[in-house]
Amino acid sequence: MIARFSGWPRSFALLAIAVAGVGFFFGVQLTLFNNFIVERLGIEPHQLGYVEALREVPGFLNVLFVALMIRWAPPVVATLALAVMGLGMVGYAWVDSVMTLALFSLVWSVGFHCWVPLEQAMGLTFSPPGEKGKWLGQLRSVQSAAWLLAIGLCIIGLKYIHYEGMFIIAGMAALGGGLALLFASRERPKEPDLRFVFRRKYGLYYALNFLQGCRKQMFITFAIFALVKVHGMPVETTMILVFINQALIALTGPTLGRLVDRFGERIMLSASYVGLVFVFAGYALIDHRPTLYVLYCIDNLIFFGSIALNTYVYRIADRVDLQSTLSMGVTMNHLAAVVAPLLGGLAWYHFGYKVIFISGSALAFISLIVSQWVSPHILPPERAAP
Repeated sequence: MIARFSGWPRSFALLAIAVAGVGFFFGVQLTLFNNFIVERLGIEPHQLGYVEALREVPGFLNVLFVALMIRWAPPVVATLALAVMGLGMVGYAWVDSVMTLALFSLVWSVGFHCWVPLEQAMGLTFSPPGEKGKWLGQLRSVQSAAWLLAIGLCIIGLKYIHYEGMFIIAGMAALGGGLALLFASRERPKEPDLRFVFRRKYGLYYALNFLQGCRKQMFITFAIFALVKVHGMPVETTMILVFINQALIALTGPTLGRLVDRFGERIMLSASYVGLVFVFAGYALIDHRPTLYVLYCIDNLIFFGSIALNTYVYRIADRVDLQSTLSMGVTMNHLAAVVAPLLGGLAWYHFGYKVIFISGSALAFISLIVSQWVSPHILPPERAAP
């Protein structure tokens, strides 16, 4: 296992530390969030939809982040982003209403959405040609390992330091990861493109990100929430479920990343969308809780779809467009992600939770159709067979 991560250059290793900080952050946030808002705030589905829709609004600002700060080195901007992200999570320790929950969620979301395109750009820049998928898979494994550590701390420490203490530790982990990036390479493109990059040649990438935003946000917002609110899953079970899920991701990350390199984006995207059709349908039609736990893990194992999207845009984009194009992709993702939880929460309130997951299954099927326009994968010269 350790041999998989040998040979990392210094900047990639520092990026891995920052990714670990973010992994720890979400290990706490996503593990405890749903039980926290149900137990402490008694939140209803439509209120959660409002909170999540507001939290996703900063996704629209990614292109603006790049346009305003492109003259700063990406590691410096990333440090600031993770500092804001960490402070927002620390604020969760003082949440006592839906309004304060929405406020601090918005704060950490600003930092996170600035971080996302920077992480993608640095991961692609600091990794060697021909093995982008493999190295991005290794980063995902690092994130999952940190997530596991966070869940372990939650299991051991929640009854002693409670939700508030865990949220403070999570915020400090994100801040610490950001500080590590101050020592990474600060090389910038020689001719940075300061314009908003919205070009026809990247239209398929934008479309797939838009569909991914709809589908992903519906699952992130309502999957565990449904297990807690509808099926009565206790916080102890939530922690164990997320722990098992992240352990599987940590073990399979590099391997699945290599599959993207080997088989190409079209095949791997298609495989992920087929799986998601059945996962969403299962959540709508199945009431057996252990089966729903398995479906939750399957959904999170199909992360190679996001890796395939990143390697696809790296393959088709001009180098000076890369960071801005990644940022525009995130913006398109969140154009959908703002609307999805809002409509999902209202749909749950008026028609029941099953309609959310039926819609998600339909969106996954549409994504499968759209992905067939992804150009065939061609191995680069250094990887081609002699």
